[in-house]
Amino acid sequence: MDIVSSLYSFFGTSDPATFVLDLLVAVVFAVSIVYLALELHRVIAENTGKEAPAALEKTKPAPAPAAPAPMEVKKQAVQEAPMAQKKAPAIPAIDVLKSSLSESMVSLTQKYGLDSVTLASQDGLVIASTGRTPDQDAAVYSGLFQELYKVKQEPYYYVESKDVSLYSIESGQSKIVGVAHRKGSMAPEEIKAIREDTAKIVDRFAAASKKG
Repeated sequence: MDIVSSLYSFFGTSDPATFVLDLLVAVVFAVSIVYLALELHRVIAENTGKEAPAALEKTKPAPAPAAPAPMEVKKQAVQEAPMAQKKAPAIPAIDVLKSSLSESMVSLTQKYGLDSVTLASQDGLVIASTGRTPDQDAAVYSGLFQELYKVKQEPYYYVESKDVSLYSIESGQSKIVGVAHRKGSMAPEEIKAIREDTAKIVDRFAAASKKG
């Protein structure tokens, strides 16, 4: 009876019907609180589960950067003397020494399959030519030869962008530059032969001009 009296006192009523009603309300309220607490716990657990993978994702090391693409190697515009393994075309057995300098230059052009050839002094002056623009060839390419020679001393260079071979010979104390227009570089045998033939022509007619 003491417990019942205490409950009556707690709910502030002595009427049994009112007491039962208040008790039911209290039970419903208590169940609601428990349910709310359980739901809140579920929501917190779900959010925690979603955040965990995100946190792990952030801690993953960054992927290694892709290796840079290899740089494209540009083809050289100027080639030095060709490699020895290049097979030389057969050089015709033509004697380049003719009765005149102009005829000898034509023979030099024919022997090596050239479109044209110009011989120039170091200061860019024309000595002899079979080309249409000898002054331009002499001035431009003798200067280019000397610039290339400063970088690496070679007797022959092939300027691929212009399809022109540049070579040099010695005549006395002077250096002569040959400007040979022909597609493709010359083989070592051709370089040696054209330099020898050019030297023959220059020596022959240079000596003749001195006598005259």
